[in-house]
Amino acid sequence: MNSIDIRRFESRAKVMVSGEYLVLKGALSLALPLKYGQSLTVEEKEGKSMIRWKSTINDNLWFTATILLPDFRVLETNSPDISATLCTILSGVKTLQPNFLDSPKEYHVISAMDFQPEWGLGSSSTLISNVADWADCDPFELNSMIFSGSGYDVACARSSSPIIYKIRNGQPSYRKANFLPSFDKQLYFVYLNRKQNSQKSINELDLTMVTEDDLQAISELSSGMEHAQNLETFRWQMDQHEEFIGRIIRKIPVKSLHFDDFEGSLKSLGAWGGDFMLVASDQSEEYIRNYFINKNLRTIFKYSEIVLAG
Repeated sequence: MNSIDIRRFESRAKVMVSGEYLVLKGALSLALPLKYGQSLTVEEKEGKSMIRWKSTINDNLWFTATILLPDFRVLETNSPDISATLCTILSGVKTLQPNFLDSPKEYHVISAMDFQPEWGLGSSSTLISNVADWADCDPFELNSMIFSGSGYDVACARSSSPIIYKIRNGQPSYRKANFLPSFDKQLYFVYLNRKQNSQKSINELDLTMVTEDDLQAISELSSGMEHAQNLETFRWQMDQHEEFIGRIIRKIPVKSLHFDDFEGSLKSLGAWGGDFMLVASDQSEEYIRNYFINKNLRTIFKYSEIVLAG
């Protein structure tokens, strides 16, 4: 079977530092693309009209599917749920690009992640970005067809440095953030071992009572975090943000709930209650690691380990 063409695409994982939930209503958000990501390698061969798909995590195979074209019928798979989501994405692409996958070819696709999908760093958004690249369609339009998020994660997937993101007149708008914290050695990310379903969190949230003043307040905190010149100022912005969002969504901030004796500031990232939190403290790395390891939280990254500074 002769190979016709091989193409490769890459997208970045992400974390949202500020603006969670209210970014959906137009508030500014500070978001960070990461050194982690997902690649998509597509090899076109002569053969039957089908897709042979493999997904790997750190080079370990975790998902396979054989999908018949043009009707996206799954012939075999090791995960019907993942296959259903994948076919929904591919069908969405077909709506945007009717000529996509029209050639009578056999497509061998390998999607490779170098992070754990349960971390909530963007396994879906990096896939959406890569598939949109493959099909040459708008990743934001594709994302809005499949998911109901803000699209900031797609913006991060295409960025090489921190961004300020905003939904303006219903459309994504973002720019490079002036965020190169001199205190980055005092910033950490800790995984809470409780994977959150961001889609479910969004669907369950009632933001009808959010006011323009609320959006302005969060936007000002996002700007304040972007331009903070020292750890003390940044921590104040973090604490204010946590308290404010806690009132809006009627949830207790993560520090008060689980870590009230921690010497530093803690902020939920993305959907509250799981995934990662941002840690800012002037305590030693030894103190920080020991504190969270004693809480049985062992996935701990320094800021410089995972953030793509640009």
